[in-house]
This record gives sequence, structure tokens and C-alpha cells, in this order.
Amino acid sequence: MKIFATLAVLALATNYAAAECNNMCSGHGECGANDQCTCYRNWRGNDCSERTCQYGVAFIDTAQGDLDHDGLVTDDKPYSSGTVNNQATKTQWAPSSTGGTFEERFIGFVSEEAHAYMECSNKGMCDRSSGECVCFDGYEGSACQRTVCHNSCSGHGICRNIVDKSNSLSATAKTDYQLWDGLKNQACVCDPGYAGVDCRERLCPKGADPLDDGKVNEVQVVTVDSTGGGTIGGTFKLSYKDLFGETWVTSAITASASDNSADVAAALKAIPNSVIEDVTVTHTASSNSGSVYSITFTHNPGNLELLTVDGTAVTNTYTAVATTASTEGTTVAQECSGRGLCDYDTGICKCFRGYRLDDCSSQHALAYTSGGI
Repeated sequence: MKIFATLAVLALATNYAAAECNNMCSGHGECGANDQCTCYRNWRGNDCSERTCQYGVAFIDTAQGDLDHDGLVTDDKPYSSGTVNNQATKTQWAPSSTGGTFEERFIGFVSEEAHAYMECSNKGMCDRSSGECVCFDGYEGSACQRTVCHNSCSGHGICRNIVDKSNSLSATAKTDYQLWDGLKNQACVCDPGYAGVDCRERLCPKGADPLDDGKVNEVQVVTVDSTGGGTIGGTFKLSYKDLFGETWVTSAITASASDNSADVAAALKAIPNSVIEDVTVTHTASSNSGSVYSITFTHNPGNLELLTVDGTAVTNTYTAVATTASTEGTTVAQECSGRGLCDYDTGICKCFRGYRLDDCSSQHALAYTSGGI
């Protein structure tokens, strides 16, 4: 009799026993009605044992389909309206039971179509055990949110995104890039003297075609006046940007009212790597107790960047007037002077027969024939 009473009590207790969620929600959620786990933030799965990876703006979107199985994708969900780039938009969202994932992206015309926030930016797979994205080839970042630069720019450049590259352009070309991929797509910005998609190629010297007649060399004028008409003194430095975009600065030059054109020429030719192989400099006195230097670039072809006075110079006893180009160079700077081929592995010109120097800019024979001269 006692045994039957005990069994009856156990049977009644069974009706009041609390249900238990699978794995007790793994300690990362709360067990609720119908034995379902409500996972804490950044956890997911039926037992909250899987980690959620970081989201980023998707490179490409994925179709969601009929998530709530009501047979409709576009007609029975509430819309949220707004504007993007001054254009009306509406977005259709699925019921909250789907976790906030919307069935269809950006219905209607919108410039941001197909670039919603997605796990691993839709360019990687989520490692559910660690919560880290395993990116596809060509993508990187905690959410695979950006492209990689080829070969890490080969050690001869830096990886820059579109926004950075757009903002670093010259004042006339600078632009404020605002499209969806501004911080996502990247490319190499090569160091001076290197080129190619991965900055692997070495550029060859540039020169003027020695057979191109009737061209003139660039002439620039630098005026260094005394301050307030007093005695000129101190030193100054000249800054020169070469054909590869690299800036070079001369050693200090004494500011003088007397003829020191030889010092100016020597300082320019002393710039390393034969950036300025040769110049001629003439001197005249300025109207303000200073000096005017006329600098002819005899070995630097093309319409050159203007010389500037370097900001590190001593300026307390003179004023440097902006450089002007009295004669713009009309020669054309060509790779290997158009008289050779560039070896991009070494950066050395292979001159055609009859031409010489590092940039193939000089002839050493007038003519060759197959049968001799």
C-alpha cells in the first residue's frame, strides 16, 4: 500500500516539474517558455552554444526568401521609409520572430542597394566556436570588411582605401568620396620610383628624346629679398619635386646680395642620385637689396615643378619671393627617353643600339648599317 502511495505522489509531482532547455542554454542564455533558449548578445543556436561573428557592410547581399513561410515576400510586411542621398527609400522588415532579419533588401530605388550589414560582410565564414571570421581569399579584417593589397605592396608602398586616396590628391583633384565602399576597397600607393598593382616594378630613368629638335629647357627664377630693405643675411634651402613625385631638399645656401650663383648651382647638383644632373645659374641684384637667381635645367626634361623655399630655412633676415617659371620646358620626359626598354625588375634601361647613358638620352653613333659604314 505504501508503494502505491509513493508512486501516486511521484506521478503528481511530474505534472508540476519544470521543463529544462537543452544544455541549460550553455550558460549563455535564459530558458523560457516552450523549452526555448533566449540567447545573450553575441550568442546563437538552439542551445546558445554558438558565437556570433562581427558584422560589416556587405560587399554583396544574399536573398533571404520567405523567412516566416507565409507565402509572401513583399506584400504583407510593414515598411520603414526614409531618404538616402536625397532619394526616397523604403525597407521591408520581417516579423520580430525572425530575429530582425528582413526578407527583402531595400525595396525601391536606393543607391545603397545590396550593401546591408551582414555577418563577416558576406566575404567569410564564421567560426562558431571562437566568434571570429575566416575570410575568403582577398579579404581581411575582423569582419572581412576590406580587401587586401596584393603582396602587401611588396614593401615599396602603403595600402590605402578609397577615402584616404581621394583626400590625399592635389588640391584641384581632391574629392570627398562618400559611396559605400570608401573604407572597404583598398589599393597600393607606391613609393617614388616604384609602380604596378603591388608596387613590385621599379621605374626607369626618364629623359628627353635626343632626336627631338626645337625644344627648350625649363628656366625658373628665385628671388631672395632682404627684409624691409635692410642688409640681407641668413640661409635658405630649395625644395625640388622630381618626376617620380619625391621631394628633395638642398643643403643650406647663404642669402647674399652679391653673386653667389655658383653656390646655388652646387647645392642643386649636390642632391643625391643625380636628381639634378646639371643646371646653369645666373645672378642679378634685386630692387630690394636682395638677389634674383635665374636657373636653367639643362638635363631635366619636361615642364617641371616649381622650386620652393624649404620651411626649415632661417628666415629672420630675408624674405623669399615665390618662384616663377620664366620659360616652361617643352621637352618631353619619356621612360628611357623613348630610345630603350625598361627592365622593371632592376629599374635599368636597356638602350637601343646607338644610344647611351642611364636614361638613353645621348647618341654615341650617327648611324649603323648592316654592311658597315
